[in-house]
Amino acid sequence: MTTASVQTYPTFWDETALDNTTGGEVYTESGGSNSSSLFGLLWTSLFTACIIVANFLTLAAFCMNKKLRTYNNYFIINLSILDLLSGFRLIISVLHTHIGYYPLNQDLCKIMNGISRSVLSASNFVVVIICADRHRATYDPINHFMTRSKRKALFLNSLAWLVAFAFWMMFITAWEFIDNFDNGRHCVNKYSTIPGVSLVNVVIIFYLPFFLISFLYLRIFLKIRKTRGGKLVEKKFDVKNNLSIVGTNFPKDATTSSQNNSTIGMDHESVGVNQFGQDVARRRTKKAGSNADKKPNRESAAEMRKATRTLLFIVLSFVVAWLPQSIIGLIYSVKPLLIVQGLPRAWMLFFTWLATGNSLLNPISYAVSQPLLRSTVKYMLFNHCKDKSPPKKVNS
Repeated sequence: MTTASVQTYPTFWDETALDNTTGGEVYTESGGSNSSSLFGLLWTSLFTACIIVANFLTLAAFCMNKKLRTYNNYFIINLSILDLLSGFRLIISVLHTHIGYYPLNQDLCKIMNGISRSVLSASNFVVVIICADRHRATYDPINHFMTRSKRKALFLNSLAWLVAFAFWMMFITAWEFIDNFDNGRHCVNKYSTIPGVSLVNVVIIFYLPFFLISFLYLRIFLKIRKTRGGKLVEKKFDVKNNLSIVGTNFPKDATTSSQNNSTIGMDHESVGVNQFGQDVARRRTKKAGSNADKKPNRESAAEMRKATRTLLFIVLSFVVAWLPQSIIGLIYSVKPLLIVQGLPRAWMLFFTWLATGNSLLNPISYAVSQPLLRSTVKYMLFNHCKDKSPPKKVNS
């Protein structure tokens, strides 16, 4: 397919293809365009640097503080690695937008397009895996807790990489090499030149993960809400039962009776009551000691709250970042001219970079939801030279 036919339908999905019809606006000899290009270079470079630095600090905190390397946080580590790679891939996009053409040759273009889409897809798949894991922890807490391990976390994280790379390297890179597709000077994906086929990209990248995440998180939310309601009712019944037991076994004149018995001797009834109280105390002490020796068979309440809170922020970041671009990508797949002629280039660029902003929102979400991670990052930035010991565990 020729470059001219590609320019008929420039895809919204790939930022590297947006300049096909507006390349002159990116880099020309006119002073105004150069000024605009320098401004674009400045903010896109700053944005890319923020993504790289934020995710690098997150990974450094996990490496530094062993207490952060919990089962749930292994998924966060995987997301941070993928988001860091997304930041590095944006360096090529920044150069492309500034100079007005793709800086690498077509063979590298085909490979990088496949890798880029694989990294984005794997990141979204990891969010689905986190939701699925949290769903099982909510509905089957004992078996989930007993079977979770570092090996299981690594397997699930590797699965996201394997599925994403296997699909996109075949769908993009292998297809373009077999067809000997001409990517042009802007490194256009072959699927983006075919509106109907580009629907596959929109569905796999966003809509399939979105519906799975929405379904799983809704069930998690309903289960947590139901459980909290049940605990409140159970707590009320426990209070009533305890009051009734106290009222039955220890009458109002128990204090007077005990005082009298201390001076004139204890009768058989008071002896029985005292013996009953001593037996209860011994049983409770014994039970408490045996429970202290046993390992927990499920997550603690604090750990569950922290994991659910982190997941909430990750899901919100995913939806806010990807939803606008995915809606426009869906419209393009059905009727390209509605997007090509109706949406200004500045808005197309904004929504494209908003989607990449998910890689910046994720590390912010981790810091907001996990106090220990936040304190570790602060320690690395400000207190490392003063104190050689990492921060201790912080209550969530």
